[in-house]
Amino acid sequence: MADSLHQIEIHTDAHTLYQAITSDHGIKSWWTPLCHMAQKEGDNCRISYESLRLILFAQKLLPQKRAFWVCLDGPQDWLGTELWWEIEQLGPKLCRLDFKHMNWQRDDGLFPQANSMWGNLLNKLKDYCECQTLPEPIHRPLMEAIN
Repeated sequence: MADSLHQIEIHTDAHTLYQAITSDHGIKSWWTPLCHMAQKEGDNCRISYESLRLILFAQKLLPQKRAFWVCLDGPQDWLGTELWWEIEQLGPKLCRLDFKHMNWQRDDGLFPQANSMWGNLLNKLKDYCECQTLPEPIHRPLMEAIN
């Protein structure tokens, strides 16, 4: 099994960062306008971008601290993978985000491309949280990497 691990410091508070990760408005602001995020644990998140369609089960939602999703539907390589978002408040306007996309069945195929995609997306998330501005649209070749 392969895991993708990323860590980034973001100049924002935990509430803003958590909302950017778990709300419709947040995801639309840095990833894709086509989403419906889980409102509570046990609900599904639905994320679409061009030909990419994901259904993610919200296994754990701990406001301002953690979100944990499991991929139920999407590209074959994504099925059963787990996405873990862990927020640590370091100061009044500084958080550390640990992101893990875990339990890939192999470390080739879509895994290296998705790993690169997450690095780019986390920088868009950082820009959004720090500036509260909409990032540039995600480039098509980047999203095609995970299809």
